[in-house]
Amino acid sequence: MEECIINISDFDWWAIVVATIASYAFGALWYSPVLFGNTWASIQNLSEENLKKGWASAMIVTFITTFLTVLVVEIFIVGLQANFIGQAIMVGILIGLFVVAGNMLSENLYSRHPLKFWWITAGYRFIMILIMAIILGLWR
Repeated sequence: MEECIINISDFDWWAIVVATIASYAFGALWYSPVLFGNTWASIQNLSEENLKKGWASAMIVTFITTFLTVLVVEIFIVGLQANFIGQAIMVGILIGLFVVAGNMLSENLYSRHPLKFWWITAGYRFIMILIMAIILGLWR
């Protein structure tokens, strides 16, 4: 039986840093009033005052979880030996669409949010993971 060992020395740490920053910045744009921020807040009945409460801790946690998500995508890319951009994009699609967005749909249905809420939140996660995979794939 063959062992599956992922060596972190195979990780491209500059790509991980860039993918983390780019994905985090994408989230800031996605949830800004320029794109879907107002609709997202309205669906949840969040006022501007309410949104300002706890924003610093939410942003810190989001940055950390974005970094951890990039690491997971890198683990899949390295582990699957997805050394070409097309393969990295496929990893991003599989994780983003089928693992993340698919599970978020179930959560959305149980929480009784309108489908528009799922399109906004899952759309963001899917595109964010795709951005990660593209950056990590281009760096290979």
